[in-house]
Amino acid sequence: MVFPKSEFQKASVKEADLSKGLLADMFDEIEEKKLNIHSMMLLKDGNRVFRASAYDHDEDTVENVYSVSKAFTSVAIGILSDMNLINLDDYVLFFFSKEVTEFLPGYEKLKIKHLLSMSTGQERDILFEMRPGDNVYSNFFNVPIKYEFGSVFQYHNMNTFMLSAIVTKVTGKSLNDFLNEYLYPYIGIEKPEWQQVGEVTLGASSLMLSANDMARFGLLLLNDGNWNGKQIISKEYLDKATSLQIKTVGEGLNTDTAGYGYQFWVNSFGDFRCPGKFNQLIVINKKYNLVFVTKSYEEREVLDLFTNYILKAADEGWHYVNFSLRDYIRKFKMNSKPIIESEKEKRI
Repeated sequence: MVFPKSEFQKASVKEADLSKGLLADMFDEIEEKKLNIHSMMLLKDGNRVFRASAYDHDEDTVENVYSVSKAFTSVAIGILSDMNLINLDDYVLFFFSKEVTEFLPGYEKLKIKHLLSMSTGQERDILFEMRPGDNVYSNFFNVPIKYEFGSVFQYHNMNTFMLSAIVTKVTGKSLNDFLNEYLYPYIGIEKPEWQQVGEVTLGASSLMLSANDMARFGLLLLNDGNWNGKQIISKEYLDKATSLQIKTVGEGLNTDTAGYGYQFWVNSFGDFRCPGKFNQLIVINKKYNLVFVTKSYEEREVLDLFTNYILKAADEGWHYVNFSLRDYIRKFKMNSKPIIESEKEKRI
């Protein structure tokens, strides 16, 4: 595995043993559908096969990656577990005994692993109900329990916020400050902006990253938590976090989802991904040592670009074709201008 210093090292499509024709077909589909993708990057063995950015964007443009943030929260929990400062079977209520004096019966059995796997069984997600002055922890432990803990998947952002709050309770630091000590410097990410609620990082969303940052994080995940010889987070934790912990049947999810791990989505086609709203994506494929990253403002499916083209390009392998992928990347940037300008008008 090759690890970047200031920039990722380059690899040609031939060196990466990928079908150039299928990659070109991918860019044709993006053009045909007018998909609003801001940036893309593909790594093979840690080398950059291509990067492509839309008009007024590049691979260092920082944007909200929405629920990709959850994977960073999971990694923080994993690091604390590796340090023996927490156990995934610890009871959540223990960490908030000062703030919570009354709670609904049953919550004394809620464990960290239930927060991680989105299986707290609560009647509703209260994160965005929070108001200044609320005792958010007391509110959390007084939401009616609808299902047995660990039995039903429900995608609740408040679960991730509570994980972030546990990091703060244990370390005395915000989640973002903790990761700035134990993650970001080692993999080459400058401390990003991340929304705070008081002293607690939001955790579930609002992390501001570039495509380069996402690719570096993806490479760490691909290499089982090891960065150029330094074990940042244990393979043992990541194996649990990125494997099936709970099925997501009945949640209206696409067919590329096999289930959920610990704040990671498990793919039906193998390995896992970190997705965010509007198709922010980090896709990990260990069979071919691939990391695929997208930053987008697009509600239509984008994961299909990986399954229909990149994965098939790896299956097919390289063979000679008489054109350059750079021409398709240049055309992508040129054709994106009206899409990006339209997006800017909508966001005003």
